[in-house]
Amino acid sequence: MPTTPTHPDAPLTIDANVRASSYFVLRATHACRHCRHATPVYALALPPGHESTEAEIELDDDGESRGLDPGAFHDWLFSPPTWQRVPGPALISQVGILAADVAAHLRQAAPALRPDPDGQGQWTNFCEHCGHAIWEGDLYPTVGQAFCPKDDAAATQVLVQTVHAPFAAYASMIWSDGYRNKWPLFKRLGVACGEAD
Repeated sequence: MPTTPTHPDAPLTIDANVRASSYFVLRATHACRHCRHATPVYALALPPGHESTEAEIELDDDGESRGLDPGAFHDWLFSPPTWQRVPGPALISQVGILAADVAAHLRQAAPALRPDPDGQGQWTNFCEHCGHAIWEGDLYPTVGQAFCPKDDAAATQVLVQTVHAPFAAYASMIWSDGYRNKWPLFKRLGVACGEAD
């Protein structure tokens, strides 16, 4: 079975934008909007020290993006990806591609999370009662949702499995500790978040 390398110079077997030497499989409960039954839902999170090719957007003092001049944009667009070590944790969603080893693990550990043939193969949760796909907008962005607990007490309802194996994926949404509403969840993972000094 192939493994996913995590050394910065090692080739990956997939077109990934995040990678780590370990990862978390999260389990929570969600009321399906189609049948109203409570169903298990799963998410993926990465520990501090994971790597990403997605750079943070630099903002000026007014909170506006500085943008790139046309030459710099061209260089950025056509340059090979540069892996950057990320000091904080991350919750990932809108996952389009997973390394084979990770996908194999999820088939056992998170059976409701699988590729959605009607959603361009994006890894999606499905209700165990009615079989409908569960929209990610019902799980991640808003305080009080399954993967956005409102406080430490609510975060204890999220079950955490730590997987000590390499991780690689392509995710369109990476929720970093820059999202304050994710701090209770990250604390549940054993990572304290707070204001930078």
